[in-house]
Amino acid sequence: MFRFQRWLLLCIPLCLAACADDGSCAIATIGDLEVLNTRGSPIVRASVNGHPVAFIVDTGAVASSVWPQQVDRLDLSSSFRQVRLRGTGGETTGTVVTASAMGLGAATTSDVTFVAVGRLMNGRTIDGLPIVGLFGADFLSNYDVVFDLPDHRINLYGIHGCKGLIPRWSGTFYKVPTGYSGTDESKIIVRIKLNGHPIDAILDSGAQGTLIAADDARAAGVRKADMASDRKGIGFGIDDEKLERFMHRFDSLELGPFHYSHPFLSVGETTQSLLGAEFLRHNRVWIPRSRDWIYVQPVATHRLAVAPATPARNTPG
Repeated sequence: MFRFQRWLLLCIPLCLAACADDGSCAIATIGDLEVLNTRGSPIVRASVNGHPVAFIVDTGAVASSVWPQQVDRLDLSSSFRQVRLRGTGGETTGTVVTASAMGLGAATTSDVTFVAVGRLMNGRTIDGLPIVGLFGADFLSNYDVVFDLPDHRINLYGIHGCKGLIPRWSGTFYKVPTGYSGTDESKIIVRIKLNGHPIDAILDSGAQGTLIAADDARAAGVRKADMASDRKGIGFGIDDEKLERFMHRFDSLELGPFHYSHPFLSVGETTQSLLGAEFLRHNRVWIPRSRDWIYVQPVATHRLAVAPATPARNTPG
């Protein structure tokens, strides 16, 4: 989706293991993107057709989008072509629109397409910037994406001709296998254990908290009667319609070597469980473009106990 007019190509020994010895390794970055908020889904600044704006970074969204109310305000052109999107809570329809100029970090580009859809977040601002949409998997999947939310930053890397690269983070970090959804390869699937029962969840930075699908909760041994006294809440799906949720305390949740004891999680009628932004808020997470695994380094304690595990190597070899 994005075509950067200017790439900054450099070897980054402080972030990655050594580049290829034959000189073919090239790493491009747009620089650190400051995360403007301290809670929930990460939000970064950008510009659209010269207008300073902010976008949510959403690994769970199939397509990058802008709110329909922002199309005229941002001087976007419409193709009047409709597309159908499926996500949490159902599906919806949006219109394809184009920005003639776009800026993100140190990079600029032209003719960027979005889907005009959604209305729930329209009108909200951060640091004086209107939040106008979100960056989805159609954009993010082109890069290695590093979420360093404890340090309030995100970075995107274009890595070419490099073999065997791993983060060169000080301290211990872990390599966690991931997979793909059978119906949507843009989704990053992680295998978690809920009350000891294995389930698949989407790594979704656009979800503020972790959401457990009702079917997965039942498979983990939670009966409807067990949630009768749980506090009820409201969530919203891709179509902005309200979804009833129950706040339930589970016995445990595990992801690779990470173990949460008695987590308090939302349960709702949705087709897929989501591992939300609160996990990213307390861990440094590197998502390679290959999407075969992620690297995770715990940074802040969040009712988290790390079980014995073999860490990934954090020295070049």
